[in-house]
Amino acid sequence: MTAYIIVYVLFVIVCFIYHFKSLRAKEETREVVVCGGILVVSMLIGSLLMAHVKVPSFILAFQIWLEPIGMRLLNH
Repeated sequence: MTAYIIVYVLFVIVCFIYHFKSLRAKEETREVVVCGGILVVSMLIGSLLMAHVKVPSFILAFQIWLEPIGMRLLNH
């Protein structure tokens, strides 16, 4: 199990380095930061899922935020 997580993390790091070099050559620093952030989040969530850790769903946060808007639209 640990070997799978290590290989996954190394794969994500290699992907980040590849994207970093290609975006850095174009001098797109904001895109490098966004790409790095997305890859870090995917690395963390993927590692937790591989370790069979129950990750909380993001749906509840959006449901709490969007449900009043939907209910107001349906009442009209």
